Amino acid sequence: MPPKFSKEFKIQLVSGQKPIRQHRTSPCEANCPAGNPIQAMENHLKEGRRDEAHALLLTRNPFPGVTGRVCPHPCEQNCNRNRYDEGLAVRSLERFAADSNGVAPLRPGAPTGKHLAVIGSGPAGMTCAYFAALLGHRVSVFESAPVLGGVPRTAVPDFRLPKGVVDRETGNILALGIEAYINTVVGKHIGIEQIMQDHDACVVAVGNWTERRLNIPGAERARPAVAFLKESNLSRPDFTGLKVLVIGGGGVAFDCAFTARRLGAAAVSLLFPEDAEHIKAPAEEVAQARREGLVLHASRLARRIDERGVEAVKLESFAFDEKGELEAKTIEDDVLQEPADVVICASGLQPALDFLAPLNPARTPRGHLVVDSDMATSVPGLFAAGDIVDGPGTVAAAIGSGRRTALGLHSRLMDLPDRLMVQVDAERRLVVSGVSPDGQAHVVDFSEISNPGYHEKAPRRESRQAQASSLPFSEIDAGFDAEAAQAEAGRCLHCGHCINCGTCVERCPGYILVKDEQEGPFVEYPDECWHCGCCRIGCPTGAISIEFPITMRV
Repeated sequence: MPPKFSKEFKIQLVSGQKPIRQHRTSPCEANCPAGNPIQAMENHLKEGRRDEAHALLLTRNPFPGVTGRVCPHPCEQNCNRNRYDEGLAVRSLERFAADSNGVAPLRPGAPTGKHLAVIGSGPAGMTCAYFAALLGHRVSVFESAPVLGGVPRTAVPDFRLPKGVVDRETGNILALGIEAYINTVVGKHIGIEQIMQDHDACVVAVGNWTERRLNIPGAERARPAVAFLKESNLSRPDFTGLKVLVIGGGGVAFDCAFTARRLGAAAVSLLFPEDAEHIKAPAEEVAQARREGLVLHASRLARRIDERGVEAVKLESFAFDEKGELEAKTIEDDVLQEPADVVICASGLQPALDFLAPLNPARTPRGHLVVDSDMATSVPGLFAAGDIVDGPGTVAAAIGSGRRTALGLHSRLMDLPDRLMVQVDAERRLVVSGVSPDGQAHVVDFSEISNPGYHEKAPRRESRQAQASSLPFSEIDAGFDAEAAQAEAGRCLHCGHCINCGTCVERCPGYILVKDEQEGPFVEYPDECWHCGCCRIGCPTGAISIEFPITMRV
């Protein structure tokens, strides 16, 4: 068979794929939990089209300003350019695009006559509401808190994520005509059975809000982490001169530690079971902790809290069982006594689904909801999204889950096939254009790019840091300016996507390839292909594949 080219989509896809056009892709896109079209976004930014990049992100993710700040960016960790010089700063590019002001929003489709209820206004719930409204459904959101936005709005500190960013993107979702009811606790102010009766479908997206308590003496002395972050967001308690110890090594624990320092704590330390090489928090947060003078106690298990502080034992190994309970092997004669005036416990969150008791949906051993491929629970008409399905995860994962749920319930409500192909039309509305074919795009490894030297080596651009004489609650990361964003976007290798460079045409000894300025290279004379592989060897993006068996005319 002659060479086959994988090319960037000309259409904007919300769901599904067309592997005939784009059958190869990059590790960054394959590892994005939100499903962002990363390469196309970077191409827009490289050409200076910031608003178009923002508009493109909104076809998959209504919270790019949030994920552009707090996502742990698995895309960057998997970027092929890490094996060439340095990986791309994808998160910073996403943030730069999302902070543009001239974006063309998506528009709701024709009303379907269906009414959907969403319980929970975090990233999963609001993403589901966003796509359901764009597909033409009427949507009502029920939120127990006095504000919308879930954890990003109430528990993520301002220095990481300004509240105005969450409010802006939540407001854009509400602008689609979505009804929202705050200070409304399902099971107290309104029953789940009433919601099910009044709506055609209901989505549970309440996340995991019940804080797991340590089963050790003195555990009642510890402040729950999320409750502490909520309090700090609202009232800024004074910790001047206090010694603070945080139990836990994830992102929430580190946010508590950074917040305590900004509240005036004289000393802050973290204590967690993971060893120093496997801390759960992102590497940049660990580096920030060291810059700010935080003390990290790795491989430690708290076994007592008293008026002096925390007593912890050394861990040899540990694991969690299917119910999420810790099973640990300790070194009992290696004991740490860490003094603390305040102890904050960030030992995990678990679901609180008592309000669903009348429906009794199937649950996992850890208490999460069991769903099928359409995100439907065992109760007809009841769907779920986000952490309540997958357990505690990232904002990006919640966004991806919310989008899948919206598409799944749309298929059920409208009696459509599974795996819908949904794209954006010229009027910025969503249209169902068919059924996505089976199969996934091949993820291109760096070793498959035979001509990486086509790309000039260049250092990664780092985002600007806010200048302050003391630790501020204002945002630490100041992001990219336009020049840095354009230069950084230009470093993308575009793995698996044709960039219309023409190298394959130049290297073809049989002159069977022709370059079209709009569509890129194509095979003009397939029967005369020698199958020499020169095109593939010369391709700087790994966008060419050759299928076997091969045939040729002699």
